[in-house]
Amino acid sequence: MNTQQLEYVRLELTRALVDRSGGTKGQLEAFSEHPPANKIHSPRQPIYKVELEGERWVNADNAAVYVLETRSRRRPMPPIKDFEFAAAPWRRAINLLPEHEQAWLRYCYGFDLTFRYQTLICESIWNEHQKYLPSGLLRKTKKRIISLVWLAVQEVAALHMNDTYKEYAGALLATHLGVSRSTWCEIYALHWQRLKQAAEELDSHALHEVINRKQEHVFEELTA
Repeated sequence: MNTQQLEYVRLELTRALVDRSGGTKGQLEAFSEHPPANKIHSPRQPIYKVELEGERWVNADNAAVYVLETRSRRRPMPPIKDFEFAAAPWRRAINLLPEHEQAWLRYCYGFDLTFRYQTLICESIWNEHQKYLPSGLLRKTKKRIISLVWLAVQEVAALHMNDTYKEYAGALLATHLGVSRSTWCEIYALHWQRLKQAAEELDSHALHEVINRKQEHVFEELTA
C-alpha cells in the first residue's frame, strides 16, 4: 500500500476504535446491567416462583416487575447505530490479528492505555531489536536501551497521529539516560533509530494485515 492508502486505513481504524461506552443505553441493556430489585413487600413469603414449560417450577431471585415503555421519540432506537455497524468489519478484522498487532492498533489508533497492550508492544519491539545487540554488551548499557523502548513506541505513535509533533532531541534523551551527548551519539543513537524502525515496521505490518483480513471477510461474504 502507498502512503495515501495507509492514511486511509489509519483514519478508518481511528473511527472504528472510538470508545462510545458513555452513550445512551436502551432499556434492555440498562436492565441487563442493573436488574430490578425484589419488589416483594413481605420478606417472610416464599421465594418468587416461575412456572416453566412441562409443569416445572424454578425459584427466581427477583419478582416480576411491570415496566412502562419510556422513550421520547416516536420510533424506537435501532439495535445498532449506523456508525457502529459500518465500523464492525474493521473491529472484526482487528480481532483476527496476533495479540501484539492488536495491541499496537488499539493503543496507537484507539488510544487504549491498557497496561497489557503496552507490555505486548514493548516485548514485540524488544524481541525484534535483540538481533542487533552485540555479544559483549554491558548489562548496564542493555538496561538503558530497554528503557528507550517505550519512548520509541510513544514517539512513533505520536508521529502518526500528530503532524506537528517534535521528535526527542538526542541531548534530551542523553539527559534521561544519565550519559553524555558524545556517549549517546557513539553507543545509543543507533539503537534508538532501530527501535523506532521496529515500531514503524510493526505499524506497517499491522495495517497491511488488518486490511487484508477485512478484504478476505468481504470476499467470503460475497461468495457465500
